[in-house]
Amino acid sequence: MSKVIKWQYPDLFEPRREKLVNLLLSEIIFLKSHLKKLTLNEKTESIEIALNKLDYLLNTLKNNNTELSDKDFDKVVLIIYQIFQEIVNKLEC
Repeated sequence: MSKVIKWQYPDLFEPRREKLVNLLLSEIIFLKSHLKKLTLNEKTESIEIALNKLDYLLNTLKNNNTELSDKDFDKVVLIIYQIFQEIVNKLEC
């Protein structure tokens, strides 16, 4: 039965670190694909800075082979959220 549950709901069993790595990869790809569409220099710069932050965070997670605790997982998610909040604030200006 557990194999069936694991097959149906792989996200429940995916380690936290892998979830964050997959999230960061998808967001970095999304931002890079939309970066080319921006015309204003200031907005392009702010997204490039955010991309660098996300890339650094991704590399840190990839190089760390230990599983994240709940507290560390929450911290990383909060950092990602703050980076995206910065992007949105810059794009709204």
